[in-house]
Amino acid sequence: MNDRNELTALIKLLDDPDYHVHDRVVNRLIELGDPAIEALEKQWEWSVIENQQEKIEKVISQIHLSKIKKEVVNWKLTGGEDLLYGAFLTARIQYPELQYDAMNLVVDKIQREIWLELNDDLTALEKIKVINYFIYTVHEFEISTKKSITTQQFLINHCLDTHRGSAILIGLIYVEIAHRLGLPVYGVNLPGSMILCYYDEDFKEDPNSVLFYINPSDNGSVLGHDELKFFLTSVNIEPDPFYFSPCSNMHIIERLAVNLRFAYEAVKQYEKVDQLNEILMDLKSL
Repeated sequence: MNDRNELTALIKLLDDPDYHVHDRVVNRLIELGDPAIEALEKQWEWSVIENQQEKIEKVISQIHLSKIKKEVVNWKLTGGEDLLYGAFLTARIQYPELQYDAMNLVVDKIQREIWLELNDDLTALEKIKVINYFIYTVHEFEISTKKSITTQQFLINHCLDTHRGSAILIGLIYVEIAHRLGLPVYGVNLPGSMILCYYDEDFKEDPNSVLFYINPSDNGSVLGHDELKFFLTSVNIEPDPFYFSPCSNMHIIERLAVNLRFAYEAVKQYEKVDQLNEILMDLKSL
């Protein structure tokens, strides 16, 4: 049986009342991937059978989720070095057809603008001031001021299009640009806030060797260790050493996915909540 005939037969079997048959059909369609999506979309357009369109939409969603989960696993297994790509995969929960290249070009353009203004004679603080100027003054990135939580606040494509987004997205873009510039800027596992840190490059062997902290929610303002400790105390958080240390890209994407899941819960899009739960399981299980 050729692929086209197989797809035609499988789609007809979606209406089979035997749930065992239905499950096998869905699993096979998931295995076939993109060709199955194309065939299902054509069937959706011509469908006259009651409830068939809804069934088709559900299968297409399952195929998209399967593809995203595989890419998430591959991203993490290869070290999760491209933070932007991790955010892109998270956004594909909402926009399965989203393309990475367009977003990458936006970030690459900002990185190249900053690179032209940097040189080896600048101190770490001076380099951060240059980054801050381009991110917050030239490109006017800022934290979304919407009172209600929206999913758009946690979708990287919206943030790059509008230059508005949640603190975690602005911080994520900041870290990605810094890494592309070869600067040792990382996220910090601070509960409830997105703070970044700048490593002392002369003491990379010491994981706690942080020169200073950066607040992406306040135009990249710089904080010292004592200032960060005071902030934690003021919000009744025990200043555990864990909260002062850099975190991995995986941790940042996990936090982004958790925030996006919360936003979907707020608008009662429970199918998206379930999908993000599966993504989070993949991120945490490897």
